[in-house]
Amino acid sequence: METFIKIENIKLWARVGVLKEERELGQLFCLDVFLWTDFKTCTENDDIKKTVDYSELIEILKDQAKKIYCFTIEKYSNEIVQLINKQFQINRIKLILTKCTPPITGFDGKVSIVRVFDKN
Repeated sequence: METFIKIENIKLWARVGVLKEERELGQLFCLDVFLWTDFKTCTENDDIKKTVDYSELIEILKDQAKKIYCFTIEKYSNEIVQLINKQFQINRIKLILTKCTPPITGFDGKVSIVRVFDKN
């Protein structure tokens, strides 16, 4: 049975973008994270210490967002993957990082990058 934790709609304010204003003022990003790990012990024993503390993860991501300055969502998404991998024992990570209002004339959509990291 495949089991993962899905954390949706994490709002992050980060200084990421090609335009100088994007890096100075920042902008809103939305993050969805999927985490695969061994949930067997937590499931059998209802042991909170044997699972991912997603409240801690969200706080770490929000703190990191305040410190990031880069040009691309590709770089930012890589920083997120590295942070999650460093802080938690995760077998597989999938994330969807969305720039909510990219400053593109005549475009009112969103731009996302999807990344998958597999430890194996």
